[in-house]
Amino acid sequence: MKLRNILLVLSLLALLSASIAGYQYYSSLKETAFKEAEKQVAVQAERINNSLSSFLSENLKSVKALAGLQELEQALSGTDETALAKANSLLDHFQDSLDADVCYLMDREGNTVASSNRNAPDSFVGRNFSFRPYWRQAIRGAPASYMALGVTSGKRGVYYSHPVYRKGGDAPLGVAVIKAPLDRVEEGFRRDYEGIVLLTDPHGIVFLSNRKDWLYHTLWKLSPEEISDIVDSQQFGEWPWDWIGVEAKNDKIVVDASKNEYLMYRMEIGNYPGWKVIYLRSLREISKKLSGPFLKASGPIVLALCVLIGLSVFFLYKKASFDILKRKEAEEALRKSEEQLRSAKKELQRYSRDLERQVGERTREITSILRNTPSVVYIKDQDGRYTLVNSRYEELFGIRNEEIQGKSDHDIFPKEIADQFRENDMRVFADGHPCQVEEQVPQTDGMRVYLSVKFPLYDEGGSVIRVCGISTDITELKRAQDQLRRLSDGIMASQEKERAAVSRELHDELGQVLTALRIDTGWLRDRLAGTDGKAAERALMMGTLIDNAIDEVRGIATRLRPGVLDDLGLVDALEWFSMDFEKRTGILCAFAHRDVPDVNDTVATAAYRIAQETFTNAVRHSSATRVDVSLTAEDGLLSLSVADNGRGFDTKNLLDSRGLGVAGMRERAALIGGTLEIHSRPGKGTQVLLHVPIGHASGAAH
Repeated sequence: MKLRNILLVLSLLALLSASIAGYQYYSSLKETAFKEAEKQVAVQAERINNSLSSFLSENLKSVKALAGLQELEQALSGTDETALAKANSLLDHFQDSLDADVCYLMDREGNTVASSNRNAPDSFVGRNFSFRPYWRQAIRGAPASYMALGVTSGKRGVYYSHPVYRKGGDAPLGVAVIKAPLDRVEEGFRRDYEGIVLLTDPHGIVFLSNRKDWLYHTLWKLSPEEISDIVDSQQFGEWPWDWIGVEAKNDKIVVDASKNEYLMYRMEIGNYPGWKVIYLRSLREISKKLSGPFLKASGPIVLALCVLIGLSVFFLYKKASFDILKRKEAEEALRKSEEQLRSAKKELQRYSRDLERQVGERTREITSILRNTPSVVYIKDQDGRYTLVNSRYEELFGIRNEEIQGKSDHDIFPKEIADQFRENDMRVFADGHPCQVEEQVPQTDGMRVYLSVKFPLYDEGGSVIRVCGISTDITELKRAQDQLRRLSDGIMASQEKERAAVSRELHDELGQVLTALRIDTGWLRDRLAGTDGKAAERALMMGTLIDNAIDEVRGIATRLRPGVLDDLGLVDALEWFSMDFEKRTGILCAFAHRDVPDVNDTVATAAYRIAQETFTNAVRHSSATRVDVSLTAEDGLLSLSVADNGRGFDTKNLLDSRGLGVAGMRERAALIGGTLEIHSRPGKGTQVLLHVPIGHASGAAH
């Protein structure tokens, strides 16, 4: 009965151990899944932000072109009905060409004097909109873009405004406005993304969303002062704007009114201070995607484990019953024999037997551990001589425990390998602390890599007298890491090839088409110059727009893959990029180089992309006014430094950064055998340092 109870307890313990292991495995999978979900949410939010930023900037040049037309100036300069009719015709043309909601013209007092919707039921010709921020900013001479709900139409849109000047004048005569619809953006939210996508204003009012029931509701609670500001601007119609009920548990997790939890990522939109793209992903959906496959995969394993435990218990019970029977027979024979001996001899024999059994049990336990462990186990004295090795050591290196007694590594391995082992052992003797090292060990199938944990063994006085080592073969793991690194290298190389191909297509195909259009426009202008002056002037304006488009195409092609990097090499590419960056952003940029050798294409591309990402961060995040770039070769290292005088940040928070730029730069540095350092302090700017050994960087010149 006792034996059955013991086996039952052992079975329950085995099942409990398996359950705990399964739970820990599931918890590990869950944590990994949530981390992957965080990365996916960040990538999706950045995609949404890039797409929205591109859409919000596409009509800036159009409204500038509209404001520069002479017909609008004439309509604002007098009361001539002909001039007003021409202005209305132009507004109709721009509305149709741009697929806009409405295009209109406002005078210096904010009154609407001309509009493409003048004949519509919701026409607002004659109405005053001087309270609108886009009019206020434009009438002061600065172009503006503004998102709001139309006062008359009740439709959402983006308002692009630009001042209209009299030729040679300094003060604006009025303001030209293009209102673009946002339905296409919102449809993209519903079509392309699984989670909840929100566009909120600085107060947290939901302006766009793939959830219609959240529109014009507040994501967070508003103060009375904030409500008053919104009411005065008439930006979102009339109050109330009810609170959705969302509350933040922490900086990543929010809870809605129904207690549903979401993983949140938010990102500000460039040129629209305070406006944010917010992406919410349901934690319940993330868990469902994890739990289903886990249960499907683990169910058969758990069933097989239960069957295995049941069979093990059955065979253990049978074997134990047989052993107990034999043991009873032996005890009976021993009892009869002991009865014939004297009392003193009985006590002595019993004591000796108990002692031997205890020693034997301990010896068998240690021997079993050493024999069955897949790792190499050994013990050495202070002179480096072996005192014990396990069967795994004997199997790998072909020497028995009895034969290795008193020998050192120099008697077994080549000198350089033995010196390596001895140096690592002496660290333990010197410090008295365990250490973990990677060691190269020659075997019959080649050189293998072992992860060795070495720890001290002490005598009764606390002095280190031996070192014990446990070494595990990690060769396959190292090979897998190398394969992953080569895969990442191949992906980045493919990206560069694709960028180069796209750059060539833009430059060669689209550039040639635009150039042909520019030539035809010039021919048309010359033909019309003597017969129709206005048509010739319109052809001239078309030529100017095509010139701007050619410049944009060339700029995009160059930023995708600058030809100077392939033709002249890293130094000239960085110098060109620095000058182009200063020209595009107005940020002062200084580039210096010294003793730079020729580098191969892989290193040049990685260094250029790291510099490009650092420049981008300086524009987006640091508010810098100066960037210093240096490229040098000294003491066997090729070093690239990019430093700005921006606001900086605490590098302790670098691992919590949601952006992917730093991870990409580190990956590029690792792939070329280099290291990346980031130095920054709040208010002290930021410096990014890339170091590459000259041996990795040298190669064919470009």
